[in-house]
Amino acid sequence: MKYPVRKIIRDTRVSLDFNQEETPLFETCGAGNLTLDDIIRSKVEMATRNVVQHLDNLLLAPGTPIRTTLAWPGGTPGVGMAVMPLPLDCMRLLCVQLSDWNRPARIITEDDPEYQWQHTPFPGVGGNPDRPVAVICQRPTGWVAELFSSTAGRGVVIEKAQYHPIPRITEDDCINIPSMAYDDVVRQLASLTAETLGYNTEKQ
Repeated sequence: MKYPVRKIIRDTRVSLDFNQEETPLFETCGAGNLTLDDIIRSKVEMATRNVVQHLDNLLLAPGTPIRTTLAWPGGTPGVGMAVMPLPLDCMRLLCVQLSDWNRPARIITEDDPEYQWQHTPFPGVGGNPDRPVAVICQRPTGWVAELFSSTAGRGVVIEKAQYHPIPRITEDDCINIPSMAYDDVVRQLASLTAETLGYNTEKQ
């Protein structure tokens, strides 16, 4: 859901117990004197990312569709591992399913111990159409999803792939936040702002 940054700043002021009419200047390290609203605005994207990256995928659905071309490193299209480039603004891959898979893939990272199983020569140990696995990996060209694996041969395509983009303030001065996470974002934003102002936000 799109929220105006102006509303987020207002709600964060309320959380910090600052009067709406007050526009005090605060001296911040390396940034000179800033108004409270300037400080809050500068942390909107960070606070949103901090909250959203820990949300369950169900709270982020429906995501943004991924439209791209698969690469087949093994040389035979539709057989073995496929590589799907991820969008530059991808923060979270929500789901992916190829046309010869019986279900969406289970998504892991390259740090997961299960990743090494995907390259075993023994059939049935790694991902397959009945138990597909998608591994998020970083390559010199950017982030990709290694998709294990396909058997149908030529004609295999992406049936479904969705991601959640990195939260950014848009040209109309809004930002997308899942509605159920809005209050958490405001609390996180208030905490980040308080820390910038020199207040200790840790529980004593």
